[in-house]
Amino acid sequence: GICHTYVLHPPAGIVGGDDLRMTFDLETGAQALVTTPAATRWYFSKGIEARLDQHATVADGATLEWLPQETLVLTGAHARLATRIDLLGAARFCGWEVLGLGRPACDEPFRDGRIDFRFEVARDGQPLLLERLRGGATGLPGLRGHAACGTFMATGADPAIVAAARAALAALPASLAGVTLIGDLLVARALASHCEPLMRTFKALWSALRPLLLGRVAVPPRIWHT
Repeated sequence: GICHTYVLHPPAGIVGGDDLRMTFDLETGAQALVTTPAATRWYFSKGIEARLDQHATVADGATLEWLPQETLVLTGAHARLATRIDLLGAARFCGWEVLGLGRPACDEPFRDGRIDFRFEVARDGQPLLLERLRGGATGLPGLRGHAACGTFMATGADPAIVAAARAALAALPASLAGVTLIGDLLVARALASHCEPLMRTFKALWSALRPLLLGRVAVPPRIWHT
C-alpha cells in the first residue's frame, strides 16, 4: 500500500527566527503520499527571517506524491522556503505547491515583508526543474496582480498526458492555468485571486492524472475532510 504521511507544523504557524528542516527518504519500491492537515501559515516577524528546508530522496523504483495544503504568507512575514526532490533511476514524482499572499478575504494584501521560495526537482543529480520566486512588498514577478499562484509537477508524462491535463484544466475556469512538458516532466502553473480555486484545480488535475501516471485511482487523503 501507500504510506500516508502528515506533516504537522507548529500549531500557531511559522514565525520569525524559526528554522525547520525536514528530510524524507524513500527506499526502492516504497510508495508515499505526503500532505498537511491544513494550510501552513507564515506570520509577521519584525524583519526576522523564518526558514523551512524540505528535502526528499526517492530511490530507484519508488514513488513520491507531494500534496501539501496551501502555504499562506501574511503581510510582514519574512519567509524562506526551499524544497528539493532528488529522484534516482526510475523513481516517480507527482506533486504541487500553492502559495497565497496576504489575506484577500479580509482585504489585507501582502504589503510588507520578504519571500524567497525555491522548488527543485532533479534526477540522478541532473536538474529537471529549478523554480524560484523572490520578492517583497513592491510585488512578486509574474503574478499579474493575483494573490495566489501554484505549480503542479509530474514525471513520466508524454503528449497524451499533457492533453489529458489540458482537458481537466479546461473544465475548471476559476483559475488561469497552462501546461508545459519538459522532457518527461509535466509542469502546470496557475494563478488565481486566492488559494481555494488553485487547490480545487490541482486536486482535480491529480484525480485525472494519477490513474494514467501511477496506475491508481485518486482517493483523497481522509485528513483533507477533517
